Amino acid sequence: MQPVYINHIASIHADTPSGEHSYLSANEPDYKSIITNATLRRRMSRIIKMGVACGLECINTLPSRKVDAIITATGLGCLADTEKFLNTIIENEEQLLNPTPFIQSTFNTIGAQIALLCQIHAYNMTYVHRGLSFESALLDSMMRIREGDENVLAGAIDEITPNSYIIQQRLGLLRDIQAGEGAQFFLLGKEPTESTRAELIGISTFIRTHSTQEIAGRIHSFLQSHQLTTGQIDWFVTGKNGNKNEDTVYDDLESNLFPEAKHITFKDECGEYPTASSFAVWKVAKAFGESQSSGQTALIYNHYHSVNHSLILIRKRQ
Repeated sequence: MQPVYINHIASIHADTPSGEHSYLSANEPDYKSIITNATLRRRMSRIIKMGVACGLECINTLPSRKVDAIITATGLGCLADTEKFLNTIIENEEQLLNPTPFIQSTFNTIGAQIALLCQIHAYNMTYVHRGLSFESALLDSMMRIREGDENVLAGAIDEITPNSYIIQQRLGLLRDIQAGEGAQFFLLGKEPTESTRAELIGISTFIRTHSTQEIAGRIHSFLQSHQLTTGQIDWFVTGKNGNKNEDTVYDDLESNLFPEAKHITFKDECGEYPTASSFAVWKVAKAFGESQSSGQTALIYNHYHSVNHSLILIRKRQ
């Protein structure tokens, strides 16, 4: 299998819980220095600015002509623009509608904006697969590189609004769970560079509710396909979100399959959202890039409301 290297990373995420909201709101940078066109910047909604700025930061050291693909992922898309458009429909009684919020509410807006700003005339795809959106984008990126692409920009973006937070609460999706948002981008390459953080080994996804034994079996099969055993995993990264029912499987796997591995969580930092696993990859890649020890291997297991499951295997650059 062709190795896939994580050569650069960028993230916009919550640093600390905000007192203004009951959810984790992203700590946004000063966009003026990243998106220099003031007119374009004013027209962008919050999530678009987050995604575009994060993507531009990730490829700021690479000439645009060397980016062979832009692949983005989102679970819920541009919620604020969607709400704005729907409110306008009601207020204007379906007449004289401003098309801008609708245009900017489409899922592929962020990938398209990055391509337009950087004049990247290359493969551009957006995945919207609920809790497996980021994994789908990552898998496509790996396939592109193994088919010959040199550099692929892959990223995930999701936002939360007061309205969407209330709706999720009423649906019972946030019991004992702190919601969040964020944007993470990765420059994946065919060859390692001086800034290479880690190596992306493999991804596996599956859906529907499964018992702990069934999930353990899938983990064994996944590791065996990469000539690894559970004892060779140094970091076991799980998507614990605070809900006891959803976290039980993580606890069981930690004690039964990976008792010797270092146990790491990430949703306590970024919150729960469909593409939160992208933050886990960012966290591991960042830690590997800063670590002095060698030969480390991390397995990320995440499930989104016990329905969308994913396994991501990452190894520190040798």
